[in-house]
Amino acid sequence: MPLYSYKVRDKKGELVSGEAESTSARDLSESLFSGGMIPISVREAKKGGINIENIGDIFQRVKTEEIMIFTRQFFTLFKAGISMDTILAAVSKQISSRAMQNALEKTRKDVAEGASLSQAFARHPKVFDEMYVSMLAAGEEGGILEQVLQELVVLLEKEDEIKRNVKSATLYPKIVVFVLVGAVTVLMTFVVPKFSKFYAHYGADLPIPTQILIGTSNFVRNYWYVVILIIAAIVYMYKRYYKTQAGKLKIDRLRFKVPVFGPLTTKIANARFGHILSALYKSGLPMPRSLEVVANVIDNAAFALEVRKIKDRIQKGSLLSDAMAGGVFFSPVMIETTAVGERTGSLDEMLNAVATHYDLEIGHTIKNLTTLLEPILLIGIFAMVTILALSIFLPIWNMSSIVSGK
Repeated sequence: MPLYSYKVRDKKGELVSGEAESTSARDLSESLFSGGMIPISVREAKKGGINIENIGDIFQRVKTEEIMIFTRQFFTLFKAGISMDTILAAVSKQISSRAMQNALEKTRKDVAEGASLSQAFARHPKVFDEMYVSMLAAGEEGGILEQVLQELVVLLEKEDEIKRNVKSATLYPKIVVFVLVGAVTVLMTFVVPKFSKFYAHYGADLPIPTQILIGTSNFVRNYWYVVILIIAAIVYMYKRYYKTQAGKLKIDRLRFKVPVFGPLTTKIANARFGHILSALYKSGLPMPRSLEVVANVIDNAAFALEVRKIKDRIQKGSLLSDAMAGGVFFSPVMIETTAVGERTGSLDEMLNAVATHYDLEIGHTIKNLTTLLEPILLIGIFAMVTILALSIFLPIWNMSSIVSGK
């Protein structure tokens, strides 16, 4: 029998990896699921080669927008009573992502062979994350798959909106920085050398700022490959450090403290926490399991660690609001609204309400950021242009002394 590698979540919500022999990935997935585990991925163990069939998927990323569109179409057809096989066949033809098309084709085959929808999706973790699979599994188990699909549509729309807002907030600074770097590169490569030759012709002493500028220009022109290597080394070391557990935790924690952007990061984290936890809890997952899924899908290690601490406090008997109050990333509004939800028996509704409140706050914050960043960036550009201009033209303003010293 072939050997398969698998990743599952056990009854405690812990990630477990292993290998086992089985007649097929579907049989192993069903065996793990019947044992109380939730399969995350089940794949045939690698034999040292590259799977040519899936090599295209490696270089393709499935966007949140594509998952959202797929889920919306899937929900509409499922609500109309169309068979699962027909839905998967029809929707896969509307998807532009090749990676997602492959996943849906394999899902259709697995479902036809007897796997549940959540089990089939769990075999494609790069397309359908743990949150998605866990909600589907809860919907299938509770007989409320249609309701869960509707919740997923709303949740993914919120996720897509948050991502678009973040892109909107960072677009203007990125454009300004790109233009500024391009302008400085042109100055250093073409303009400064011409002035350098002009000044060298007179052989006079140049001011220190001009000497520094010319020296920098010469270094960039003559040793450009060193500059590229230094930049590449810095980027490589940053990415390598960020991949470590300690590095990711430290950098992600700093994101909450960065001036201007820190408050936005906090609001985005709170909004995602509220929306995802509300959807998971409403789908029927127990609170500890819901929190574990939230921690696994949140892309900030510091916030995910805080969520796991909340889960531990709940398992020891604390209420969710009390457990959140012991953290550092949750606002009084989030904590108090959660407490009201616990007292009134409407926790999922209150979590979604406070998350929606943060959605509005995120929109206002981004508008304020744009207003705030414009003068800051303009002042920065003005300062840099002033320094460069003074460095270039100081000798010209002192031309009389240069000429007399010839």
